[in-house]
Amino acid sequence: MNRLIAAGAGLALIATPLVVTTATASDTTAERTAPAYSVSAAINKATAIAREDTVKIRGKVSPKAAGDKVVLQQRMANKKAWSVSGTAKIKANGKFLLKDDPTTAGTRFYRVLKPAAGKLAKGVSRELELVVYAWEKLGFRANGPFSNVTVNTATIATETFPASIVSTTFGPPGAIEYTLGRKCLKLRATYALTDDTATGGTGTVALKVDGTVAFAAGLAVGDVLEDVQSDVTGAFRIKYELAASANPSAVVAVGSPEVLCTK
Repeated sequence: MNRLIAAGAGLALIATPLVVTTATASDTTAERTAPAYSVSAAINKATAIAREDTVKIRGKVSPKAAGDKVVLQQRMANKKAWSVSGTAKIKANGKFLLKDDPTTAGTRFYRVLKPAAGKLAKGVSRELELVVYAWEKLGFRANGPFSNVTVNTATIATETFPASIVSTTFGPPGAIEYTLGRKCLKLRATYALTDDTATGGTGTVALKVDGTVAFAAGLAVGDVLEDVQSDVTGAFRIKYELAASANPSAVVAVGSPEVLCTK
């Protein structure tokens, strides 16, 4: 009889469940996730010209964190890493103003970071896109088909114009083409006969944008058309056509043409 009682007691001991206290997934997540700053930001323009325009980014941090700093970061469209572009102090009302002066062409993205402080985790704004255009010498770009012209320094009214398009023959017309790939907005250049032209010499110049004449002019000695701008927005290819008189001999020049393009 005593053996049965002892056996029963042993069974009762084995059947008693072992209670273990564990942290649930939600508890662990709650411990890892701290309240974070909220950062809103807006940019003042969608496009800019390198070395000419200043970009302004305004926004607000919540909670206000007056006196703390926010950090402006940027990355190029083909990059993943962010770099620091500047910092600014948060005002008493939680607002901030950041500025940047782009120096190179290409699409880039900005964002604003409020570093962690106290019990609040860092906050990051949404990404802001900016397309930057820059002026560059057309003569430094790879050219397409050409005839009876060269890219060289031209002397116009005693001034030198590097990377100019210059006619090389008297009489027969010349031409040169450049592919812009629909990445440019404007073209600017000076049009004239060079100082090598004989008195009485004449010439003509025409700019064609995808086959359509965008600019044309007749030239005589002393005519200098300075800083003429042409719209090349959306242009895939442009073509310059130059013609110089043979007698008296003339040399036509497109002085230091530049295009405003992005990458």
